[in-house]
Amino acid sequence: MNKSLLLISAAATLTMASCNQDKQAAVDAATTPSADTAVVVNDDMDYRADADRTVTQIANDLELDDTTTVSTIGRGYYDRGRRFAEVNNQYRTDTTGFYAAQRAVNDETDNTVKGVVTEDQYGVYTENRGTYYAGTPYTPAPARRVAAPAKPAGPTIVKREKRFGGDTKITYSNGKVIKIDKDGDTKVEYPDGTKVKTDADDGKVKVKD
Repeated sequence: MNKSLLLISAAATLTMASCNQDKQAAVDAATTPSADTAVVVNDDMDYRADADRTVTQIANDLELDDTTTVSTIGRGYYDRGRRFAEVNNQYRTDTTGFYAAQRAVNDETDNTVKGVVTEDQYGVYTENRGTYYAGTPYTPAPARRVAAPAKPAGPTIVKREKRFGGDTKITYSNGKVIKIDKDGDTKVEYPDGTKVKTDADDGKVKVKD
C-alpha cells in the first residue's frame, strides 16, 4: 500500500474514533443527571416520604378509610414540603416575612384538609396539628365550642289556683301538689302519696306516708 493510502486510512480511523467518543459522551450526559438535577430528585423523594409519613398518621388519627380523601391530603402535604423549600430559599438572607410565609403555606394545607373531611374529623386534626407541623408556625383555628350538656328539665307548673279563704294550690306536671294556706303553712303531696306538712310558725315538719 502506498503512502497516500496509509494516510487516508489513518485519518478515517481517527475520525471514527472521535465520533464514537462524542456519541458516548452525549449518551453519558443524557443518562447521568447533573449535580443540580440530582439534588432536585432527592428533594422530591424527601417531600414524598415526609408526606407519606404524615398522611398515614393523619389517616389513623381521623380514622379515614376513603382512598381519595387520603390521596388529596397526601398531595397537600407533598405540595407543602415543596412550598416550604421555596420559602426557605426565598428568605435565606432576609428573614423579614419568613414566618408569615410559613403560616400562609400551613393555612393553605389546612384548607386542603378541611375541604375533604367532616367537621368532627377536622376538629381532631386541629387538636393534633402541632405534631403534623413539627413546630412550624400556623394560624390557630378558632376554638371549638362545646355545647354544655343540657340540664334535665324539672317539673313545670301546670296549674295555679287561688282558692276560697286565701289558700293557694299549685299543681306540677309530675303530679306533685303544693297547698299554701293563708297562714303560710305548706302541705306538699308527692306523686308516690307521701305528704309533708310544714308549719310556718315554728318550722316543724310532719311527714305522712
